[in-house]
Amino acid sequence: MSQDKAQNESYLVVGGCGFLGRHIVEQLLGRGESQVSVFDIVQRHFDSNVNFYIGDLSNPEDIQNALQKSKATVVIHTASPAHGMGRPVYEKVNVHGTRALIEACQEPSSTVKKLVYTSSGGVIYSGQENICNADERITYPETPLDAYNETKVAAEKMVLNANGVDGLLTCAIRPAGIFGPGDRQMISGFYGVVKNGQTKWQVGDNTNLGDFTYVGNVAHAHLLAADKLGSTYPYASLRDPIDSIDISVGQHKIPTSRARPIGPNTNPTEEDLACAKRFESGGVDESDLRPVLRTRMDQFAVAVNKEDEDPEGGIPIAGQAYFVTNGEPIYFWDFARTIWRQLGHVPPYVIVLSTTIGLILATLAELASKLTGKEPGFTRFRVSQATQQRFYDIEKSRRLLGYEPIVGLDDGMKRWTSWYKGELEKQRQDAESQKTK
Repeated sequence: MSQDKAQNESYLVVGGCGFLGRHIVEQLLGRGESQVSVFDIVQRHFDSNVNFYIGDLSNPEDIQNALQKSKATVVIHTASPAHGMGRPVYEKVNVHGTRALIEACQEPSSTVKKLVYTSSGGVIYSGQENICNADERITYPETPLDAYNETKVAAEKMVLNANGVDGLLTCAIRPAGIFGPGDRQMISGFYGVVKNGQTKWQVGDNTNLGDFTYVGNVAHAHLLAADKLGSTYPYASLRDPIDSIDISVGQHKIPTSRARPIGPNTNPTEEDLACAKRFESGGVDESDLRPVLRTRMDQFAVAVNKEDEDPEGGIPIAGQAYFVTNGEPIYFWDFARTIWRQLGHVPPYVIVLSTTIGLILATLAELASKLTGKEPGFTRFRVSQATQQRFYDIEKSRRLLGYEPIVGLDDGMKRWTSWYKGELEKQRQDAESQKTK
């Protein structure tokens, strides 16, 4: 449990029956929270341990009713339609719904002090460029990728602009590629490729890295944000090194040049040999450590310079957006083939198409779908997802929120596919049961 956790908080998870929301509720209950409520359009999953309020997010009366009865002091807003629902639905939920929620939280009678919003890594992505280790300094694109991301940008702006207004503290979490048990959208897409016999096709050369994030890690980040809103991160701590993320690949200690006396260094000094001996024994000497130096290209360079002016100052947690990923970028087709293998399928061979050819074929598929009225299985959006770089720098969430992934990519994928195979087996058994009736 976070040391920053406030006592006697009352939580309302908006969209708490959704994929991410359900995991957030379970983590709140798992750490012993006794005042947990859910607001959603339908009721499912949870028992009497959770107070449930059915309502429409875009209806101010429904929201005010839930806030009043739950006496929520912390609201975690995860509600958002799935991709493919269309602009009117996105506008209703992401824009009008978020506005109604903010206004309800700011009512004089409201007990809400904190609002954590689930945004998206896609808010900085237009689909026309690679996203390589991007941090939160990247601005919103002039032309968003699609209506979904356009409305997520609008909602995130409203949430961050509301920070400090009428005593409300806010922040936004930007996850990328959420996966895990409970997800039926992404996994169905991967499984659909298997069912359609399309796994032999690869678009692009598989040199593009992408971020995928286990749902439990995203839920964990939301709880950290809720706990830390109102606190500050000290300037001085920005000079402290942070560890590499080794949760899936294991820790690898890399020697410095001085710890490699054999090879190019044909005449190692006594100091070189001592350094090599320390490395081989696993020892650490203060002389081996280097301070973290911030350059003008670094997102925290300005804050470090402020330390001299205000030694007791720090960076406020509230009013900020935070990228959250597993911190383990992976090549897209490696990720896909791992999923397929865990679902019991290995492509017999691979045919590689260039990105240009892929875009041409996807355009033709989209035109054909308009003529037939069927949903296209191959789109330009999917080609961009499979061929472009898209990974993020999560130092800000690690430092300011204290976020670290708790489930690695490899373990998370196994949990995901194991859960989905169980779901497929249930479907098979249900179908068999219907036949025998």
